[in-house]
Amino acid sequence: MEITFAEMPLALFSTLAPMGAGAFVILAIAFLTAKLDGDALKKIDRFTVIPVAFVVVGFIAAFFHLANPFAAFGSLANVGSSPLSNEVAVGCAFTLLMLAYWIWALTGKMSEGVRKGFATVVAVVGIVFAFFTGMAYMIDTIPSWNTMAGPVQLVGFALLGGAALGVLVLSLAGCGDALKAGSLKTGTLVVLAVGLVLGIGAFAVQATTASSIENALYNGADLVTSVMMIIVCGIICLVGTGVCDVFAVRGAGAGVMVGVSVGAAVLAIVGILLMRLAFYAMQVSVGLSIL
Repeated sequence: MEITFAEMPLALFSTLAPMGAGAFVILAIAFLTAKLDGDALKKIDRFTVIPVAFVVVGFIAAFFHLANPFAAFGSLANVGSSPLSNEVAVGCAFTLLMLAYWIWALTGKMSEGVRKGFATVVAVVGIVFAFFTGMAYMIDTIPSWNTMAGPVQLVGFALLGGAALGVLVLSLAGCGDALKAGSLKTGTLVVLAVGLVLGIGAFAVQATTASSIENALYNGADLVTSVMMIIVCGIICLVGTGVCDVFAVRGAGAGVMVGVSVGAAVLAIVGILLMRLAFYAMQVSVGLSIL
């Protein structure tokens, strides 16, 4: 596990950045389905700093994984042929779109139609970014990672964690009534459910795959067993995230909603981070070492 914790910068990146990206799914649903007045929109735009900060901090954490941070710019040299280059390119595109949307929204000069369309584009590109982040780990020499379960679980975590952040933003903005009514509530619950199923389900598939692989020094089944407690704790946190958010959108009072939303976001961070650390621990290469 000491070697696994050496991957903490990447674990934080793949936890925080997809969560921030996923939050825009909930915000887009809110703009498309709920009737929000100008004051509510201004508050939502101010509190959108939360998912934006998650994305920015996530990328900063990733830089700490590099011996030379300036080498990150060289990773764009092989876009189209390198999964890592593709991840960086999509991540940069998403970040630029996100910042452009947020800055424009803060000016108060964005029309309703433009807001709906722009937020939807940011949300879609955000989920694509989460998918490409998972694709970067599909490496031929690491068969325990070389499965579509990796990208799928990151999309699931982005939706689940992003839903928690999105609900938090809307709660802090005083949009509790909108959250608890009509299509916004339904959409939020669907995103939560899909996120849970994809995240936990795909992780289970990957753990099963890793268990069937071994090399000269390591047995995948033993590696999975060694982190089983981390996996169980992570799943408990993820389910807790869903429970808290369901409670928030199905009748919690305004004050309670904010508290429950904060709890959901914290549980999502802890749960996804634990699952990411377990992911790194289940690395079985075709050579003699796991890292």
